[in-house]
Formats: sequence, structure tokens, C-alpha cells
Amino acid sequence: MLNERQEQQKLFVMNAAHELRTPIATIRSHAQLIERHGEDHPEIITKSVGYITEESRQMQHLIDELLQLSRADRLALDLTPLDLSSTVTTIMQKIAGTFEQTVTTEIQPDIHITGNESAIEQILVNLVTNAAKYSPAASQITVTLTQQANEAAALAVKDQGSGISAEDKSHIFERFYRSADVRGTVAGTGLGLAIATQLAQLSNSELTVADDQPQGTIFTLIFSTK
Repeated sequence: MLNERQEQQKLFVMNAAHELRTPIATIRSHAQLIERHGEDHPEIITKSVGYITEESRQMQHLIDELLQLSRADRLALDLTPLDLSSTVTTIMQKIAGTFEQTVTTEIQPDIHITGNESAIEQILVNLVTNAAKYSPAASQITVTLTQQANEAAALAVKDQGSGISAEDKSHIFERFYRSADVRGTVAGTGLGLAIATQLAQLSNSELTVADDQPQGTIFTLIFSTK
């Protein structure tokens, strides 16, 4: 078990180093370009500074997510009784108007769980942000909260994007995993869903993924109300 844990940590460090290498190389190359040719060709400076700014922003985002994941790995969340219906309503009001897509909510009232409000907010914001990132601007994202027959509460985020292949579904919760279809075309670190999954586990809940019909993806966070 210890050896397995050590191997996972080595792989994590290698992946993190790999993800940081690309933006660092881009920043260095453009800094060198300015240094060598900026005086004679001032027109290159604005473009290179733009690349440097964007790549440094991406590096900062990756580092922030690495720190979040590191904290989540060591965290023991305090779980308290929550009015989940009220919590989800408040979170969605906070992020209203943030996305290009139309975001609608269908929240069943008076659903109560034992959970962690901060973790739920981080997971939900992550899922809605992800849905927006991979969906057309003119499409709709729907957030639903329902009480299931077995008394579990289900918080779902549905989008009308292109969906996720069966192969990708089996990997999307892994750290640093990104589909070949989006790598290089959609900004991301491959850590958001890994962080959400870790927080879900700490909150005694489970994060699942399924196809929406006729098109899109549904991520569902399932809480036990017992």
C-alpha cells in the first residue's frame, strides 16, 4: 500500500512538472525574442508580452489548482446539517450572469443533508464552469436538485455540449486527464474534476457522469440524507 502511494505521488509530481514545462518554455522563448530583437523590431514586443501574460496566467491557474488538490488530499472536512436547497439556491444566485449560456435552476425545496457548504460550493461552481467551457454560447445549462426515492439527494448539472466519449468517461476524474479532442483547443489543467471528486468523497457524496439526451453531459453529485 505504501509503495502504491509513493508511486502515485511520483506520477503526480511528474505530471505537474510536465504541465508546467510548456508555459515556462513559451515564456522563456518570448522573453528571449524581446531581448534579442525587441530594440530593432519593437512591433514584436506587444505580441510577445501578450503570450507571456497568457501563459503566466495559465501557470498561476495550474499552481492554484495543484494547491487546492494538495489541501483536499490532506483535508478532513467538518460535516454539519445543511438545508441543501437553500445552499444551492444561494450559490447559483452568486454566479448568476457569469456565463454566456442560459443557466436555469430546478431546485426542490426542503432537502436536508449532512455536508460541507464550502466543498459543495466549490464542486458546483466547478461543474457549471466546466459545462460552460464545453458548451455553445447559445445553449442552456440546467442545475437541478431532487430528492430520490431512496432518500438520497441528487444535485445535477446538465449541458448541451458535444458530450463525452465512453473511453473518456472512464478517465475524466483522473488527475491531469484531458481528452485528445480538447487538449490544445480548450484551456484547462485536467485537475478540476479531480478536485471535485476528492471533495465529494470527503463530503460523503459521489460524483458521477452520464450522457444527456439528445445531446450533452450530466454530472450528478449524490448525497445520502441519512
